[in-house]
Amino acid sequence: MPPQFNNMTELTNYLTSLEERIRTLENQNETLNRYLTNLGGDAQRMLPKTSLISPSFIQRAFAVWGHYFVAQLIIGIPIACIYFFIVYLTLSQSGVLNR
Repeated sequence: MPPQFNNMTELTNYLTSLEERIRTLENQNETLNRYLTNLGGDAQRMLPKTSLISPSFIQRAFAVWGHYFVAQLIIGIPIACIYFFIVYLTLSQSGVLNR
């Protein structure tokens, strides 16, 4: 809801405060633009070399799938080893492997 003003002085004070805020934001924007300009090629070196931030959708999709696949291997292989160890112990105790 827009502010309500009772007289011209309140409106003038409000507009003056808004103008000051705009000046402050413009100064901050100019400072940040100078900082980016000074970085130059350094900005590209700061980013990691990964396909996760590629502009190509297919490349990003396969990068995500590859990370998912590796994570599943890291989780799945130890669980599978534990499972086969338990099956081996169960079968050896029941005598199935001793025949």
